Amino acid sequence: MTNERDDDFKYILQEFSRTMIGAKYTYGELLNAERIPFKLQTIIDRLILPYADPDMSVEEHLLSITKEDKNFRIFDNLKLKIKYFMPQPKGGFKEYTDDIKDFLKNRENWSEGCMIQEIIVSNLALMGFKL
Repeated sequence: MTNERDDDFKYILQEFSRTMIGAKYTYGELLNAERIPFKLQTIIDRLILPYADPDMSVEEHLLSITKEDKNFRIFDNLKLKIKYFMPQPKGGFKEYTDDIKDFLKNRENWSEGCMIQEIIVSNLALMGFKL
Protein backbone atom coordinates (compact mmCIF):
# COMPACT_ATOMS: atom_id res chain seq x y z
CA MET A 1 0.00 0.00 0.00
CA THR A 2 1.55 3.29 -1.04
CA ASN A 3 1.20 6.56 0.74
CA GLU A 4 0.08 9.50 -1.46
CA ARG A 5 2.88 11.55 0.05
CA ASP A 6 5.40 9.00 -1.27
CA ASP A 7 4.43 9.94 -4.84
CA ASP A 8 5.84 13.41 -4.18
CA PHE A 9 9.25 11.76 -3.92
CA LYS A 10 8.99 9.66 -7.08
CA TYR A 11 10.58 11.67 -9.84
CA ILE A 12 13.44 11.46 -12.30
CA LEU A 13 15.19 14.66 -13.34
CA GLN A 14 18.10 14.67 -15.76
CA GLU A 15 20.56 17.48 -16.15
CA PHE A 16 23.74 17.58 -18.18
CA SER A 17 26.00 16.32 -15.40
CA ARG A 18 23.64 14.36 -13.14
CA THR A 19 20.44 12.38 -12.79
CA MET A 20 18.28 12.91 -9.70
CA ILE A 21 15.89 10.16 -8.61
CA GLY A 22 13.26 10.39 -5.88
CA ALA A 23 14.11 8.03 -3.01
CA LYS A 24 10.61 6.59 -2.63
CA TYR A 25 10.91 4.67 -5.91
CA THR A 26 11.28 0.92 -5.51
CA TYR A 27 13.89 -0.83 -7.61
CA GLY A 28 11.10 -2.62 -9.48
CA GLU A 29 9.51 0.72 -10.36
CA LEU A 30 12.86 2.08 -11.55
CA LEU A 31 13.26 -0.88 -13.89
CA ASN A 32 9.96 0.10 -15.54
CA ALA A 33 10.47 3.88 -15.47
CA GLU A 34 10.74 5.47 -18.91
CA ARG A 35 12.98 8.42 -18.11
CA ILE A 36 15.74 6.61 -16.24
CA PRO A 37 18.97 6.15 -18.22
CA PHE A 38 19.14 2.68 -19.76
CA LYS A 39 22.62 2.02 -18.38
CA LEU A 40 21.40 2.79 -14.85
CA GLN A 41 18.48 0.39 -15.35
CA THR A 42 20.97 -2.26 -16.44
CA ILE A 43 23.14 -1.65 -13.36
CA ILE A 44 20.07 -1.96 -11.13
CA ASP A 45 18.94 -5.14 -12.87
CA ARG A 46 22.30 -6.91 -13.10
CA LEU A 47 24.26 -5.64 -10.11
CA ILE A 48 21.98 -4.15 -7.45
CA LEU A 49 18.94 -6.45 -7.50
CA PRO A 50 20.85 -9.67 -6.81
CA TYR A 51 21.51 -8.15 -3.34
CA ALA A 52 18.31 -6.12 -2.85
CA ASP A 53 14.58 -6.76 -3.04
CA PRO A 54 12.73 -5.29 -6.09
CA ASP A 55 9.97 -4.11 -3.72
CA MET A 56 12.48 -2.26 -1.54
CA SER A 57 12.58 1.50 -1.96
CA VAL A 58 15.87 3.25 -2.59
CA GLU A 59 15.44 4.95 0.79
CA GLU A 60 14.94 1.64 2.62
CA HIS A 61 18.01 0.19 0.94
CA LEU A 62 20.21 3.15 1.82
CA LEU A 63 19.08 3.00 5.43
CA SER A 64 20.16 -0.64 5.68
CA ILE A 65 23.35 -0.61 3.59
CA THR A 66 26.79 -1.10 5.17
CA LYS A 67 30.33 -0.70 3.83
CA GLU A 68 30.49 -4.49 3.52
CA ASP A 69 27.35 -4.60 1.37
CA LYS A 70 28.03 -5.55 -2.27
CA ASN A 71 26.05 -2.52 -3.46
CA PHE A 72 28.16 -0.06 -1.46
CA ARG A 73 30.99 -0.28 -4.02
CA ILE A 74 28.56 0.19 -6.91
CA PHE A 75 27.10 3.33 -5.33
CA ASP A 76 30.58 4.63 -4.57
CA ASN A 77 31.70 4.04 -8.19
CA LEU A 78 28.61 5.88 -9.46
CA LYS A 79 29.61 8.85 -7.28
CA LEU A 80 26.16 8.59 -5.70
CA LYS A 81 25.07 11.54 -3.58
CA ILE A 82 22.21 11.29 -1.11
CA LYS A 83 20.05 14.31 -0.35
CA TYR A 84 18.31 14.03 3.01
CA PHE A 85 16.73 16.11 5.77
CA MET A 86 17.26 15.94 9.52
CA PRO A 87 15.01 17.69 12.06
CA GLN A 88 16.65 20.43 14.09
CA PRO A 89 16.27 20.82 17.88
CA LYS A 90 14.66 24.26 17.59
CA GLY A 91 12.29 23.16 14.82
CA GLY A 92 12.53 22.88 11.10
CA PHE A 93 14.82 20.70 9.03
CA LYS A 94 18.36 20.95 7.76
CA GLU A 95 19.20 19.65 4.29
CA TYR A 96 22.33 17.59 3.68
CA THR A 97 23.84 16.20 0.50
CA ASP A 98 26.51 13.57 1.14
CA ASP A 99 28.35 10.92 -0.81
CA ILE A 100 27.70 7.34 0.27
CA LYS A 101 30.67 7.25 2.68
CA ASP A 102 29.71 10.44 4.53
CA PHE A 103 26.06 9.40 4.54
CA LEU A 104 26.93 6.18 6.38
CA LYS A 105 28.86 8.20 8.99
CA ASN A 106 25.99 10.68 9.45
CA ARG A 107 23.38 7.94 9.49
CA GLU A 108 24.55 7.13 13.02
CA ASN A 109 22.68 10.31 14.08
CA TRP A 110 19.50 9.20 12.28
CA SER A 111 16.33 9.80 14.28
CA GLU A 112 12.57 9.92 13.90
CA GLY A 113 11.66 12.53 11.31
CA CYS A 114 14.77 12.10 9.16
CA MET A 115 14.03 11.48 5.51
CA ILE A 116 15.95 10.75 2.33
CA GLN A 117 14.58 12.86 -0.53
CA GLU A 118 16.65 11.79 -3.53
CA ILE A 119 19.75 10.17 -4.87
CA ILE A 120 21.98 11.92 -7.38
CA VAL A 121 24.01 9.90 -9.88
CA SER A 122 26.91 11.48 -11.73
CA ASN A 123 26.31 11.06 -15.47
CA LEU A 124 30.08 11.08 -16.06
CA ALA A 125 30.55 8.24 -13.56
CA LEU A 126 27.59 6.44 -15.14
CA MET A 127 29.14 6.81 -18.60
CA GLY A 128 32.48 5.46 -17.37
CA PHE A 129 30.94 2.56 -15.41
CA LYS A 130 31.98 -0.77 -16.93
CA LEU A 131 29.43 -3.60 -16.94
